[in-house]
Amino acid sequence: MKQILPVTILVLLALAIITAGCTSSPSAPAQKSPGDLLFAQAEHEFQDNNLHAATSLFRLAQENYTVAGNIAAAKNARDRIMMMQLMTFHYPYNRSTMDGMLAEIFPDLSAAQRATLLDDPGAVTLLSDGEVWYFEDTISNIVFHNMTIMQNANAKKHYTPFYDELTPLAFAQKTGGADPYSDPVAWEGKEEIAIPRNQLPANGTLKLWVPLPIEYGPQKNVTIMSLEPAQYLKSTTGTGADLGLAYFEIPLAEIRDPFVNVSARFRFTEYTQRFTVDPAKVLPYNTSDPEYRKYTAPTANIALTPAMKQKAQEIVGNETNPYLQAQKIYRYVSDSLPYSHAPHMQLEATGEPRSVYVLETGIGDCGAQSQYFAALCRSIGIPARVPVGYQMILGPAGTHVWAEYYVEGYGWIPADVTVAEGADWSYNATTAEREQYRDFFSRNLDAYRYVIQKDVDVPLTPDPGADEVVITRNTIQIPVAVCDACTENPSIMIPQNYWTITVARA
Repeated sequence: MKQILPVTILVLLALAIITAGCTSSPSAPAQKSPGDLLFAQAEHEFQDNNLHAATSLFRLAQENYTVAGNIAAAKNARDRIMMMQLMTFHYPYNRSTMDGMLAEIFPDLSAAQRATLLDDPGAVTLLSDGEVWYFEDTISNIVFHNMTIMQNANAKKHYTPFYDELTPLAFAQKTGGADPYSDPVAWEGKEEIAIPRNQLPANGTLKLWVPLPIEYGPQKNVTIMSLEPAQYLKSTTGTGADLGLAYFEIPLAEIRDPFVNVSARFRFTEYTQRFTVDPAKVLPYNTSDPEYRKYTAPTANIALTPAMKQKAQEIVGNETNPYLQAQKIYRYVSDSLPYSHAPHMQLEATGEPRSVYVLETGIGDCGAQSQYFAALCRSIGIPARVPVGYQMILGPAGTHVWAEYYVEGYGWIPADVTVAEGADWSYNATTAEREQYRDFFSRNLDAYRYVIQKDVDVPLTPDPGADEVVITRNTIQIPVAVCDACTENPSIMIPQNYWTITVARA
């Protein structure tokens, strides 16, 4: 505990020191550099929620520190810019711009109707610099929230994405025995990074964590065919890990080519999953099993708050059978929470759990919805996890996240609450067809999947450090990049501009 001396004692001590001649003339306070002044101004703007102004000032501070040769301070300013970018990146439109976009895309809407949409509490917005800024996917979210608009748009195309591709599987009768895995599909994938050399500094180290497939339930026979450049490959997690990664360290001073090229090639086999569950045959959980404890515990984004537990209990009511409880949770999430693109970079910056975001807003995308489903399950003692990777349902590989819940006696059962919502998007499905399609994805899954991690919030290997600003540590579907000498955030720059992935039938 800090000792506080009485004032009289302090005065006597001071007089004694002066008498002994042990003091010197007070020195003038250190002069703050231009970079320091700009950095302090930027922090002040940040505290006042002026994120755009703060970004500009942090950038000026970075430039001043760089000119002055203060490399550590320049990196600190760059990291603050990155944090501002995470918070504002998803919000490029102010109200007038967003209103103009609505008028162009929906010409039949009146000004009052557009205002109602812009003022909708469900709209994803950011308040910064005294203005309301609108989410980059506001138009898409409006369509997702309005089934008449969605169905009319699909009717014009005579096509409903996901639903049209998957109804043959969802409506087919299960064949074969009790094995839930059937109809294997062999896939081959290639991931490539090609960064123009002139976009990177002359020196320093570029660190890359590149996602890879893992051995996991319905995903088998994983083979990593190549990882290049091999001389800069430092480690891999292996195909048996919870998160598949290849880790590269590239000394930029050695790169003389026009591009910095990194690639991974792999093969795997994915199985269709079809579960037939008899609730009467569900066994009790072994609550002392390490796997049970692992998948009923909270993580950074699968939060088990009192409000989450209360909501889960409200959904399941008096039901005590874990399988039937999970089915109720699935129907609640899939039926009542409209799909919406979510501001994941902002959630990463603020630390708000994805599951809490959905609980509080009632909306979310595949990742947020699935983490909410898992949080509700875990809240009442049902093991649940959230596989992360890609789907190839529509042809080209697209990022996707879904969920699984564990039922003793049956194993891990898939639940894709988001793909199930495709039933509502269909312009010509009957009520019975919508129900059958939605029910299918409560315990079955297609083989058009590429799994990178078994669950969300798996730490990167090796850990880049808590002070490094990356796009997300929650789901690793794109490369994570750290560069000690870069002036821009490589975790944003590389995936946005220089990353490609192809997964096709082998």
